[in-house]
Amino acid sequence: MNRFVYTRPRKTTTPAKKRFAVGANVLVKTPGVWGVVTQLDDEPTVFWEYWHTVRTDRGECREPGSNLELVPRPISDTEPDWSRKVAQNIHIHGDNSRLNVNSTDNSTNIVSESKEEQLFVQMQEAARSVTDDTEREDVVSLLAELQKAHGSGGFLQAYQNFMASAANHMTLFAPFLPMLAQMLSNK
Repeated sequence: MNRFVYTRPRKTTTPAKKRFAVGANVLVKTPGVWGVVTQLDDEPTVFWEYWHTVRTDRGECREPGSNLELVPRPISDTEPDWSRKVAQNIHIHGDNSRLNVNSTDNSTNIVSESKEEQLFVQMQEAARSVTDDTEREDVVSLLAELQKAHGSGGFLQAYQNFMASAANHMTLFAPFLPMLAQMLSNK
């Protein structure tokens, strides 16, 4: 006797797709390295997975969520070594510059540059913003002569030459006039 037996289809559930937040510490299962998620896709793509950009000590890589495992942060005030940034560019410049790592800078900077030197540096920067090339060259050269004459008997003549050349650009040099007048009165 041939009987027909009806069987119900099995319920198959697909696991929820893994999606990790930017900044999450993760373990890349294959090849087994630690990393930090730097970017993730908005929609599932290849293999219907959310793809993540993960920064590891070997560089950046693109990984599906199924190849990542969340690494919980330890309950402490310090971050583990592997959660820090792998590479960071640091540019240090200026007087008495320094780098503080995991510390507070309580030092005091003392720069021995005179006010007159600062004045001439700022005036050189202002002179570079003169739009006409020939006028800019004249102003810059007369400013260099003024700086060279500072502290000598020819400062008054260099000051007059500079002011005659810079007369068309007083809006640029007006903030510096009180200091220049003070330098004249000290002579």
